[in-house]
Amino acid sequence: MYINARKSKIMVVSRQDNISVQADHGGESLEQVHDFKFLGSHKSADGYCTKEIKRRIALARQKAVVLASIWKDRNIKTATNVKVMKSMVWAVFQYGVEGWTLKKSDRYRIEAFEMWCWRKMLSISWQ
Repeated sequence: MYINARKSKIMVVSRQDNISVQADHGGESLEQVHDFKFLGSHKSADGYCTKEIKRRIALARQKAVVLASIWKDRNIKTATNVKVMKSMVWAVFQYGVEGWTLKKSDRYRIEAFEMWCWRKMLSISWQ
């Protein structure tokens, strides 16, 4: 197997700033990055996933808004709406969740998004 040094990058995951690593492969140095996208998920060098959580919430929120006509249709049962919510909206949100490192503020953000989804589906005003 050959590694392409121009396409390969390195990232040091640490809570400390300004840690640099010199990596060399075949006479070419590898670029060090602070964040990148890997398998559709945003990874950051500080170890936190706040950017990825915000991005996933935005994607799932767009999906929930697109499905607004389904939520407003009174001929569809609530149980069916719940299944649609779990399979269409929560599936988008939860992609890559097993690799997340949560802070307290992230947990609150996720809970607020969950409540927004249920209110949107059940047509309950936040007021």
